[in-house]
Amino acid sequence: MEHVRREVRLGSGFSADDFERAFRHFVEFYNVPPQRVMCPPDVLSRFGALFERTADAAHRATERLYYQGVPLVAAVLPPGTIAFEGEVDEERMGDW
Repeated sequence: MEHVRREVRLGSGFSADDFERAFRHFVEFYNVPPQRVMCPPDVLSRFGALFERTADAAHRATERLYYQGVPLVAAVLPPGTIAFEGEVDEERMGDW
């Protein structure tokens, strides 16, 4: 298995469609969903506002954010940037 990471600059005011498109591109490129999505605080807040109906959902210790079963994890990244991470079978890469 090979660890892969793909960073995408969404901007701080991204839309739900922008996030969904970035997620879909990772899946289409690697043929697997990511194992986690690394996000800076501004992206977590925006995600919460778009998908959880409250911007502070990401900052409550009891709340975990998920998109299609994939956890969003706090990370040190430039504002408006997300990083998809996952594992890809090296032998299957390019078979799709």
